[in-house]
Amino acid sequence: MTQTFRAPRWPYFVIAFLLLTPVLIIGGLIYFLAPSEPKISDGSVLELDLSGELPEAASPVSFPQSLLSRSSELTLRDQIDNLAKAAADKRIKGVLVRLDDYEGGWAKTEELRDALSKFKSSGKFTVGFAEAVSERDYYLALKLDEVYLVPTGRFEMNGFVTETQHWPGLLEKLGIGVQYFAYGKYKSQSGQSFGLKAYTAPVKEMINHNLDVTYNSFINAVADKQKITPLEVTNLINTSRPSAEWALANKLITGIKYRDEVDSLLKQKLQIKEDDELPVVSSNDYQKVSLDSLGLNKGSDRIGVLYANGIIVSGQGGDTSPLNGGPSQGSQPLIDALRKAGDDDSIKAVIFRVDSPGGAGLGCDLVRREVAKLKVKKPVIVSMSDYAASGGYWIAMDATAIVAQPLTATGSIGIWSVIPNTAKLNQNLALNPETFKRGKFADTLTGSQPLDPESAKIYDEELFKSYTRFVSLAAAGRGKTPAQMEVIAQGRTWLGSEALKLGLIDALGGFDVAVKLAQEKAKISADKSVHLVDLQPETSPLEGLTNLLTGATEQAHINESMRGLAHDIGLPTGFTLTPALFKQYRLFPLADPVDIH
Repeated sequence: MTQTFRAPRWPYFVIAFLLLTPVLIIGGLIYFLAPSEPKISDGSVLELDLSGELPEAASPVSFPQSLLSRSSELTLRDQIDNLAKAAADKRIKGVLVRLDDYEGGWAKTEELRDALSKFKSSGKFTVGFAEAVSERDYYLALKLDEVYLVPTGRFEMNGFVTETQHWPGLLEKLGIGVQYFAYGKYKSQSGQSFGLKAYTAPVKEMINHNLDVTYNSFINAVADKQKITPLEVTNLINTSRPSAEWALANKLITGIKYRDEVDSLLKQKLQIKEDDELPVVSSNDYQKVSLDSLGLNKGSDRIGVLYANGIIVSGQGGDTSPLNGGPSQGSQPLIDALRKAGDDDSIKAVIFRVDSPGGAGLGCDLVRREVAKLKVKKPVIVSMSDYAASGGYWIAMDATAIVAQPLTATGSIGIWSVIPNTAKLNQNLALNPETFKRGKFADTLTGSQPLDPESAKIYDEELFKSYTRFVSLAAAGRGKTPAQMEVIAQGRTWLGSEALKLGLIDALGGFDVAVKLAQEKAKISADKSVHLVDLQPETSPLEGLTNLLTGATEQAHINESMRGLAHDIGLPTGFTLTPALFKQYRLFPLADPVDIH
C-alpha cells in the first residue's frame, strides 16, 4: 500500500497569523484612536486659544500623531470655522479668546476680526483674556465685548517698529565679499539686508510708507472702538506704560482679573452656580466637530480650496524651507491639485489661498501657468493672506480675480541676487584653493573668487531678462501694458489697500469675500450655500502608515526641496545644495517683508 506524505498545515497558520496580526493591531488603533466628535454640554463656552502663527495649512504630522489627531496645530481656517460653528451651535453660549502668544500677521488678524464680528451677530458674548498683549493682540481684541488682563500683566502700546540687520559688513570682516544684483529700485528690504551695508533711499521710503499705513490703521481702529480721536490715541501711545494697570486707567481694557476670576465672570453670564464646574470646550476639541453636523458647508455646488503656504520651490517641496526654517511650498502638489480641479466637473470654481513672501522663479512660473490654464475652464479666485508678494504674487497674477486684506503685503514685482565669494577668507586662512575646469565660465559660481567683469555682465543681463519677463507676465495677467505695470512694479511691496487702487488686486476682504466672488464668477446664486472641498486633503492614518513603511520621510521632502531650488537657480545637475550653500546662491523674486511689531 502506497503511503502519501502530507506536509503539516500548522506552518501556514503561523505565517498567516504573523502577517495578519500587525494589520489587525494597526486597524484597531486607527478605529479606537481616530478622532471623534467631543461631547459638549449645553451652556458651554468655547475657549479659543490663538497662540502660535496660525498657518494657512497644517504641517505634516508623523504616523503616530495622525492616529490621534488631524494635526498638532490649528490653522487659521480651523479657528475661523470654530467661530462659525460656535455661532450656529446652540450648546455654545459664548467665546473666551486667549490672546497670549498670538503670532499671526496683520492680514490674518484682520481675518479673525471679521470672523469675530460675524460671531457677535449671533448675540453670544465674547471675552478676551491674556497675561500680556502687544499692539497686534490688542488690534484683534478691539472686536471683543470685554478684555481682561492679569494683575501686573503686560500691555504694550508704545508704537510700531521694524528693524533689519545688514550682513555685508560682518561678512567683510570674515573675509567674505558679496556682489549684489537687483532690478526694481525698491527691491528689496530683504535683498539689501544681504547685499548692501545700508538701505537705499527708495527702500527706506517704502519701509516708512508701509509703516505709516499700518500704524494709522491701528490708530484709527483704537479711536473707533474707544470713541476718541486719532490724536488722543497717538498721545496715549507716546505716554504709554507697559502695564495692565495703565491700560485700565486709560479705559483701554475692561478690567484686571486672574483666570479664576474670569471663570467666575463666565459662570455669571451662563447663570450657573459658583461651585459648579465651568463647561469649557477647547479649540482643539471643538475643531473635531464637523461643519456638516451644524448645517454648515452644505450645498450641491462645490468650490475647491487650495493653499500655497511658504517659500515656493519647484518639485514636491516639504515642511521645512532651507531659506528661513519655515514651510516651503512645492510647485508640483499645487499643479497636481489645480489639474485635478480642472478635470472634476463637480468643482465649479477654485479658491487659491496664498500666504507666501516669494520663491524661486521656475517653481512660481509653473504654478502661474497652471492657474492661467485652469481659469479658461472655471473661475480661479486668489485669496491673499499675510503675504502674497514677489513670487507669491507671481503665482496669483493670472487668476480670474484677486482678493486681499487691506494690510496684506503684495506686489514686489522685482528680482534680487547676492553672489558671495571667499577669496579674502581663503587668503586669510591660507586655504589656497586650486581650480581645474573645462569651459570658460565653469567656475563662475564656485564662490572662491568674485565674478569677473564679463561674468558679472552676463549674470546681470540674465537677471534683467527675468525681471522684464516678470513685469510682462504681470501686465498680461492684470490687463495692463508692460509700460503701465513697470510704473507700479519696481520691486515695491504694496499693502492691500493701495494694491486695489493700483489694479494689482480686485477686491478687499478675506476668505469669505473670495467665496462670494467665486460664486458670482461661477454663476452660482448668492443666496445658495456652497460646499467647500479641500483639493489637498491631509494624510490619513492609512496613508501615514504606507509612508512610514515605504520610507517616505520628511527628509525626502527636504531633499526634494533642495533639488528643486538648485534647478531653479541654474546650478549644475548633481550639485548638492545644502542649507548653507543655499544662502550663497540667491536668485529669487523674493519679498520676504520684515514684520512690523
